[in-house]
Amino acid sequence: MHALPVRNVWFPVLLIVCGAAMLLARLHVAWFGWPQAIWLVVMVAGGIKLYNGFVLKSRGGAFWGLFLCVLGGAFFLRSYSVLWLDPGVVVAGLFIVSGAGLALMYLVSPRDWYLLVPAACLLFVGFAILSTELGYLPEWEVAPFVNRWWPAGFVLCGAALILNAVLPRRRQGNGITPTA
Repeated sequence: MHALPVRNVWFPVLLIVCGAAMLLARLHVAWFGWPQAIWLVVMVAGGIKLYNGFVLKSRGGAFWGLFLCVLGGAFFLRSYSVLWLDPGVVVAGLFIVSGAGLALMYLVSPRDWYLLVPAACLLFVGFAILSTELGYLPEWEVAPFVNRWWPAGFVLCGAALILNAVLPRRRQGNGITPTA
């Protein structure tokens, strides 16, 4: 008996999710329409991509996995009126999830330290917008500040990319450098 490779796990998981959804509908426990099914598939696909990002160290898997999993889950819950999302909170959430996804990419591959710079910028802007939406900070103070200083994020990201290209890479292994 052969083990199923991790990269091919999406199809069996999709079958399980679809079968469970149909079974729950036939047992009159929950009904899944097309909008709910689509968001559930997006959430499960994001979860699989997130898993592959950590296990297989796939490039971008942690970012897109977290992004799709949170987006699918939020809209799945919204379709059942469990969660109501204000448009401003959605915008803030997209910034926060994007920043957290980049931070996860750093955790998967610590040599990509430069990802922490855009992650911090996105998290800062997201939490600034969220704080105004929740009423913790007045919008008249935060909006002009973010509006004036967001290009500094581009400068910081560009500087991080240049530093990453200029700084020598640390060798991994036994620490012995080859001689020519």
